[in-house]
Amino acid sequence: MLIGSTVAELTSAQQLGLRFIGLARNPTIGQSPREADCDVTVSSPAPLLEAARPL
Repeated sequence: MLIGSTVAELTSAQQLGLRFIGLARNPTIGQSPREADCDVTVSSPAPLLEAARPL
């Protein structure tokens, strides 16, 4: 899994067969990964950090 905020990062993840989580700290940045078929987009890394904490 890869976390990023650009279409280039999303494309790289797709080429490697990785799932991608888009980090969209503002609506303008978030729109690009969503339009490029990003599976999941979050506005803050907090939920990801909380989910990973028990690991």
